[in-house]
Amino acid sequence: MRKFYYIGGLPRSGSTLLTNILIQNPIFHSTTTSSFLDFLLQIRDNWDKLEGHKTYPDGQDKWKVIHAIMQSYHKTDKNIIFDKNRAWSNNIEFIEKVTGEKVKIIACVRNLEDICTSFEKLFRKNRADGEIHNEFTNSQMRTIDGRVSVWTSDEGVIGRPYVSLLDTIQRGLGDRIFFFPYEQWTKNPQSWFKKLYDFIGEENFNHDFNDIKQVFRENDAGYGWGEDLHQIKVGKLLPAKSDANQIIGQNWVHKLHDTEFWKKYN
Repeated sequence: MRKFYYIGGLPRSGSTLLTNILIQNPIFHSTTTSSFLDFLLQIRDNWDKLEGHKTYPDGQDKWKVIHAIMQSYHKTDKNIIFDKNRAWSNNIEFIEKVTGEKVKIIACVRNLEDICTSFEKLFRKNRADGEIHNEFTNSQMRTIDGRVSVWTSDEGVIGRPYVSLLDTIQRGLGDRIFFFPYEQWTKNPQSWFKKLYDFIGEENFNHDFNDIKQVFRENDAGYGWGEDLHQIKVGKLLPAKSDANQIIGQNWVHKLHDTEFWKKYN
């Protein structure tokens, strides 16, 4: 029987780095950004549209079928799976109904000013290759102030998962989440990985933070942010540094600082 742990959280917060470090443990399998959750939700949402399911609903058990698919979806011989999708926190109730168990989500998080800085760097680096996220049709994308406003809005690339994590806490499901702060774990990886293993309940493993390799690579062209969106720095793990003041300016740093509600947890 396979065991599942879930990786979510905020973008530009070290999830790709985390997955590539986790698979140093030979009993772990980890994914790139996954469609696993989307596939399961498609089955749930379309189940009753099938004629046979409507005319003879007692002939099959939707939840057992979804559970069975979970056990065979990932192409691996490993029995401990880390699946990466920022929408897991939105669907805790669903996956707990399928599995009958409390979920455990590792939420990669980072200071918002540094996430915005990372996106702004990508924007500047890759915009010569073509339009990035409707910049030519959205007038707000023409200035730093506008871009940061778009990214941090409730429907933005940062705002949407931020609101989702906050809502998870407000729904009383905070005990399902282990917040994994990028600034902290890159400075003290041994301590933070010990906390991670304690949270998931697996035996601790001695990871090598001096020889990190990128095993997983995603086809970043589909995201519209350039081909190096999920490229990590290989070799020795280096502590995260902030250059937000230089890139997005002190006003935005002041506005975004101390919005990290997760600092109250763990």
